[in-house]
Amino acid sequence: MILAPSIHRWQWIARLALRETSLVLLPIAAAALIAARGRRARRTRALAVFAAVVGMATFVAPLTAMPDVRGFSPIEYVMGAPASPSIRIEHDIVLDPARPELTADVFHAPGPAPRPFVVVVHGGSWRHGDKGELPRFSRRVAAAGYTVIDVRYALAPAAPFPRGVADVKCLIGRARESAVRLGIDPARGALLGRSAGGQIALVAAYSAGDSRIPPSCAIDDAPVRAVAALYAPSDLLWGHANPMVPDVIRGTESIELYLGGPPAQRMEAYRLAAAATWADRPLPATLLVHGGGDQLVSPVHSRRLAEALAKNGRDVDFLEVPMGEHGMDARPGGTGEQIARQALLAFLGQRLR
Repeated sequence: MILAPSIHRWQWIARLALRETSLVLLPIAAAALIAARGRRARRTRALAVFAAVVGMATFVAPLTAMPDVRGFSPIEYVMGAPASPSIRIEHDIVLDPARPELTADVFHAPGPAPRPFVVVVHGGSWRHGDKGELPRFSRRVAAAGYTVIDVRYALAPAAPFPRGVADVKCLIGRARESAVRLGIDPARGALLGRSAGGQIALVAAYSAGDSRIPPSCAIDDAPVRAVAALYAPSDLLWGHANPMVPDVIRGTESIELYLGGPPAQRMEAYRLAAAATWADRPLPATLLVHGGGDQLVSPVHSRRLAEALAKNGRDVDFLEVPMGEHGMDARPGGTGEQIARQALLAFLGQRLR
C-alpha cells in the first residue's frame, strides 16, 4: 500500500496514513521474525525484513528534506502535536458585513500587539472544503507569534475563478481595516494555502493591485509580504493537459468547473490563474513545499513555478520532500507536518519579523 500508485481515492487516503505512520511496520516485522521459525518460514522472514526496510525508508527519506533535523520531535511523531491550549480562538468572525457568509476563525497569537498575521486558505479542489482545516497546525503557528486568520471563500462552480481569489483579497483588506481589534500589524501579512487553496493564495498575493482581479469588496488591494503554498496546483493549463492516471479526484473536471470550461474556451482564465504568469512583476517572498511522491498534484507544478520565479530574480524557497504525499501535513506531529511547520516558521521568521 505504501509503495503502490493510487488507483482510488480511498487508497490514496490509506497510503497517506501509512506513509505518515510507517514506523509501525518495525514492531510488526520484529514480531514476525521472532515468530517465524524453521525452513518453511523463510518467506515470512524475507517479507518481514522487506517490511522493516520499507517502514524505515519511508520514515527517513522525508527527513532528509527537513531544514534542521535536530528540530524533529520523536515524541510528537508518536503522541501527536500538542494542541497549544494557551491560544485564544474566535470562531465565525464576520470581517465584511456585506458578505456575512465569508466568516473566519482567528487564532490570536500571545504577546503584545501588533503582531504579524497569516491568512490561511483551505483546499478542496476549489469546490469543496471549508475553513477550520488542520486547526492544530494553525494553533502552532499562532503559538509562534503570528495571528492566524483562517478564511472562507465562495466555491466553484457557483463562483468560478477569479471569485475565490477576489474573496481572499477582500478578507485580507477587511482584516487590515480591523487591525486594532485583531491586534495585527497590517504591514506584516502573509498568505498560506494548501492544495487548491495554495493556487488561490499565490494568485491573490501575486496579482495585488492588478485591475484584472480586483477584490470582491471595496478595499485597498495592497500586497502581502510573503506567501506559502503547500502542494499547490500552480499551473492549471499544464495540470489540465497532464492529469493523474487514473484521475482519482476528478482533477480535470474540477479545473474546468473552477475556470469555467476547458482551455480552448477559457484561455485567458487559465493564463491569469497560473502563478508563473505574474513572475515578471514585483512579488512577495514565496515558499513552495511539495511532496516528491504526490500523485494527486504533481511536484512538477512547484518545480516549474520555482524555476520561473528564480529566473526572474524573485525571492523563492522551494522544498521538495522525498516520498511526501499530497496532504502530508494532515497528521499532527507526523513527519510531513513537522517538516512543513518548521519550513513555514523559518520562512515567516525571516520575512515578517
